[in-house]
Amino acid sequence: MFSFQFNVERYYKRIVEKLGKPDVVIGASIHPLAWIAAYKIAKHYKTRYIVEVRDLWPQMWLLNGEKKSYEPMVLFFGMIERWAYKRADKIIYSMLYGNKYICGKLGIDKSKVALIGQPMDCERFDKNASAKARDIPEEIRKFTNHAFVAVFTGYFMEYEGVHVMLRAAKELYDKNMPVKFLFIGSGKEEEKMREYAKDNGLSNVLIYERISKELMPAILRSCDVCLAHCSTEGKRESFKYGVSKNKVNEYLYSGNPVIYGRDDPQDPVAKYEAGFVIEPFKPEQFVEKIEKLYHMAPEKRAEYGRHGQEYIIEYHRVDTLVDKLLNAWFEDGWA
Repeated sequence: MFSFQFNVERYYKRIVEKLGKPDVVIGASIHPLAWIAAYKIAKHYKTRYIVEVRDLWPQMWLLNGEKKSYEPMVLFFGMIERWAYKRADKIIYSMLYGNKYICGKLGIDKSKVALIGQPMDCERFDKNASAKARDIPEEIRKFTNHAFVAVFTGYFMEYEGVHVMLRAAKELYDKNMPVKFLFIGSGKEEEKMREYAKDNGLSNVLIYERISKELMPAILRSCDVCLAHCSTEGKRESFKYGVSKNKVNEYLYSGNPVIYGRDDPQDPVAKYEAGFVIEPFKPEQFVEKIEKLYHMAPEKRAEYGRHGQEYIIEYHRVDTLVDKLLNAWFEDGWA
């Protein structure tokens, strides 16, 4: 983190020589030291300073129980957080309830913040879904061919619910339900996942390595249901300020219904009738919703997918967010 800050401050003038003076400088909290680097550049060029919140530092550590409020790293990043929010001309956040923390807990004025979701390049998704269909790996193609497939993509982590989904796969396998589960990704739970599938003889499960992001649209559209989960067992407040997952946006735009294990019944998946939000860590609820979708008329199932696409186009499409960003950056006419 410090290396990043040091190199930005060291080389930004060379970037400006090539690209010109910035109209606005944005610090995105991949980590908070990016906020400091962005502020120094904005101050040097007397231009607008924007703080973009990707993760709630250090609040995320406290919510998931990783650290205590008195630990040095929490105190250090909390100090940077307050420092950056105070100096920002605008604070942009992408998690649905981020304002409850930024404004409600930290006391930042509501006029200073703006909710702008993660962008979705719909045209690129559509193009790849068509152009890359032939490039789907043969093993995946054979596994999904002429089958009803529930797909998970991303990190193989406990909070992502991969073990919950595997237990659902076992229950459906034991019921002789013709439903297959495709897992694509990587993560520390991968070995345990493979052991579970092998020990239980789950021929309805394929665990596949990470693939190119350009291939994902074609794979998602070759499946029937998208599975997601976001909760930490024993720390159910970990994501109480919302989550902002590009993966879920891709799920919603894929045209498939989504089943999402979340502690938020008002998540867009449920609110916009793009699928079902279920209680986390409940494999039986995954089973219930998958069975419901399997027996559902195709045209009814397609309605969920259409609702998801409509939501993405209205709230996350790139060309829609461009105007929102410009308004947030320059709403007072500053230039």
